[in-house]
Amino acid sequence: MAGTNILVVEDQRAVAGALRMRLRGLGYDVMAIATDGNEAIEKAGELRPDLILMDIKLGEGMDGIEAAHRIRAQFDIPVVYVSAYADRELLDRARATRPAGFINKPFTTKDLLTTINLALHQNSEEAERAAKGGDQEPPIRDAVLTTDLEGGVSFINRGAEELTGWSRESIVGQPLDVALKTLYGMESDDAKSIIQDVLASGKEHALVRKQGESKNSVTDILTPLRDAQGNHFGVALRFGPDTVHMSVASLQRLVEAFRFVIDQFPVGVVFVDRNLKVIHSNAQTAKTLEENPGILAMRGHLMAVDDENHAELQMFVRRAADRGESRGTGSSEMLDLADPGTENRFVVVATPVPTGTAPVGESPCIALMLFDMPGRRELSAPVLRQQFGLTRSEARLVQSLAGGSSLDEGARSLGISVNTARTHLKHIFHKTGAKRQSELIHQVETGPAAMPLDLDVKD
Repeated sequence: MAGTNILVVEDQRAVAGALRMRLRGLGYDVMAIATDGNEAIEKAGELRPDLILMDIKLGEGMDGIEAAHRIRAQFDIPVVYVSAYADRELLDRARATRPAGFINKPFTTKDLLTTINLALHQNSEEAERAAKGGDQEPPIRDAVLTTDLEGGVSFINRGAEELTGWSRESIVGQPLDVALKTLYGMESDDAKSIIQDVLASGKEHALVRKQGESKNSVTDILTPLRDAQGNHFGVALRFGPDTVHMSVASLQRLVEAFRFVIDQFPVGVVFVDRNLKVIHSNAQTAKTLEENPGILAMRGHLMAVDDENHAELQMFVRRAADRGESRGTGSSEMLDLADPGTENRFVVVATPVPTGTAPVGESPCIALMLFDMPGRRELSAPVLRQQFGLTRSEARLVQSLAGGSSLDEGARSLGISVNTARTHLKHIFHKTGAKRQSELIHQVETGPAAMPLDLDVKD
C-alpha cells in the first residue's frame, strides 16, 4: 500500500529512528515521531496519519494504551501496539481499545510488514462497511496466521494460537495446506490449489468451518498479502469473529475444567505421543508411578525399567497411534506387564485420540490409563460408614473380611466374640443389601471405598 502515512510513538529515540528506517525501506512514509502520549494525541490530530505504531510503555505519565484510547475516540485512526511486555492485565487493557494489531519485540521485518498490511486492509473494510450504512460490530482482529510465497506458515498471532490450539513453535514452517486440511477437512491437493489461486488472482477466498460437534459454522477468509509496492508476499488466514469470541471466552475454561476432572480420576492418566513423550499427566500418575518402580517418567518420557517391558510398551503405544491415524479413532487395548523379580503387575490401557485434535504435523496423542496391581488395597472405613451407615466396628469388620480374613479372624482382630461378629455381619447385610459374604466383598471392592482417592468424608 504505497503512500501510506504512519506515525511512530516511541520514547526511545534510537529505537524510533531504527523503526523509521525500516518502515521507509518497506515503502511507507513516516510522518513524524512522538515520544509521549500527549504528543502522540497532538500529532495524530494535526497530521491524521493512516496508521499509528504505538509503544505501550512510554516512560512517565500517560502510557500508550491510554493514548490509543483517546486517539481512537477522537480521530478513529487505527493503532498497532508495539511492545516487549505481554502480561495478562496489560493485554486485557490493550484489547479493550480495539487495536488494529500487536507486534511483540523483538520483531522481524516480515512481522512488521504483515501486521501493517493486515491492519490497513481491515481498516479499509470497516470504512467500506460504514460507507454502505452497515451497523454490524467490526470484526474481532485477534486470530490470524500468515504464510510466505512458498505457502509455509510464517506467523501466527496469540488469538489464532488460542483458537486452534497450535503453538507458534508447532505451526511456523509447516505448509499451510496441511493446516487447511486439518481445519476444513479438505484434501491436500485442493488446499494447495486454493492457496495458489489466491496468490495468482489477488482475490480473497472464503472457507467454511464447522464449530465443534454443532451444526453451526463460521466463515474464515484466505486473503493475499501485498507489500507497500503492491507485490504479493504471501497469504493470511483470518478466522471468523464468532469463533474467536467463543474460543477466547470458553476454550481456556474448558481446558481447565478437563484438567480438573482428569485429576480426580482414581487411576493414572497420561497423554503421550507415539514416542512415549508425555504431553499431559494427571495428579494420580505420580502416585501410581511411585508405587510401581517398574515404570517411571524420565526427561519428559514414559518408560519401563526392564528393557523387554519397555520394548513391549513402545510397540503397544505405536499400534494405538497407528489406529488413530488410520481410522481417526480406535478401540482401547490393554497391556499387562509383569515387574521382573516381584509379584507386582502393571496394567496399561491405551486409547488413541482422534487425529483431528492433534497439532499440525504431529501424530495423534494416546491416552494411557495406568493401573498398578501390587496387591489388595485397604478399603476406606470413613467411606464405608458414610455410604452404608455402618458403625466403626462394622466398617472395621468389612475391612478385615475384604482383606481375606475369616469371620473368626476378623472377630479376634477387633477384640470381639464370634457371636458379636455374626451380629455385626447381619447388620452389615441389612445396610448394604448384600445376601452373602462373597456378594458383600464384591460390592465394596468395586465401589467408592476401594478407590485410591482423597475423598472429603466426615468421619
